[in-house]
Amino acid sequence: IEQLPSKQLVARSNRARDTFSLKSNPSATPETPQPQTAYPFFHSTARKVTQNHIAPDGSLITSNHEDGDMITIAEGLKAYHIYAQASGHSKSTIRWITSAVTYFSEFLGDKQDISQITANDLRRFIIAFGERRGYVKHPFKPERKEPLSPITVQTYARAIRAFFGHMAAEDLIPANPMQRVKIPKVQIRAVPTFSASEVERLLRAPDRTTSAGFRDFALMFTFIDTAARLSEICNLHEKDVDIEHGSLKVMGKGGIERTVPIGSRVCRALLKYKLKYRPHPIGTSAFWLSEDGGQITLNRVESQIRRYGKKVGLQRCYAHKLRHTGSVLFLRNGGDPFSLQKMLGHTTLQMTRHYCNLADTDVKQAHIKFGVADRLKI
Repeated sequence: IEQLPSKQLVARSNRARDTFSLKSNPSATPETPQPQTAYPFFHSTARKVTQNHIAPDGSLITSNHEDGDMITIAEGLKAYHIYAQASGHSKSTIRWITSAVTYFSEFLGDKQDISQITANDLRRFIIAFGERRGYVKHPFKPERKEPLSPITVQTYARAIRAFFGHMAAEDLIPANPMQRVKIPKVQIRAVPTFSASEVERLLRAPDRTTSAGFRDFALMFTFIDTAARLSEICNLHEKDVDIEHGSLKVMGKGGIERTVPIGSRVCRALLKYKLKYRPHPIGTSAFWLSEDGGQITLNRVESQIRRYGKKVGLQRCYAHKLRHTGSVLFLRNGGDPFSLQKMLGHTTLQMTRHYCNLADTDVKQAHIKFGVADRLKI
């Protein structure tokens, strides 16, 4: 008798059993494997269910599916991650949508079947989320007494609607129920900015005789001159800083690269930082370095800007406010909106208008200079 390992004997025995079964019962067919889906982590059972859905145009959609084909929110997020990463979405966008959908999932409790979630569920979430306090259960920041701002609620609602739009586009649900939900409107307020004198006070705050102090001065000086985003400046590499031609090559939203001009004084500050105060890099080509030679983090830069603002008595001093300030000062100094649009990396002029709504003092000064009634000879 041929000696075979036990696993091979079992396999041969099973093949023989299947062959005998087919010969004795010609109508029998061997089991075929179930086809694999694009998202193999979804459930599958046998009970048929018929459901009606209301499409965004008001029409009725009837879908037949197996009850075990239920897709939970957690599984939907897995599918979204696969799609978003393959499509090249930024990590911040993926984190934004994941965070919003996770909050929504916690709000729904046991109602986790995506096909059972309705537009009213999102409406209830918007109302409840608008009453929630900021930084609830945050590991580092104290809970705020005030509720979340309307812009925060709007942002989360948009993220949830985008997630369900992806589910519908991938045919994981028949239609996007959230398309019928009106995103809450937010009052448009004047963009908060610093005056030129406040910027000067802020730039004098760092100790420029130290390596870290001069780095922080050069960073804030670059923010004000370019009006670039925090991530765009902090993620600069050595090859991106062209001091000779006075420009920076930054990576903007959506992975879109653009060139931003810098003035002669900023060029001198960057050159001095590079030659005198920049530590020896260790395992990185980043331009902005921490004291140990590694790339400085966005959180560190943000915290330093807040610290310097507090030191000179500036209220709510943060990196994006420097972006607003640089934009408004550019216009006050005679710059045109179209050049500013290119500097900021905006795709439309409307976005630039939103960032650069001039302060009320600018409107008042313009009225004093160009007002109609004061020039009428009556």
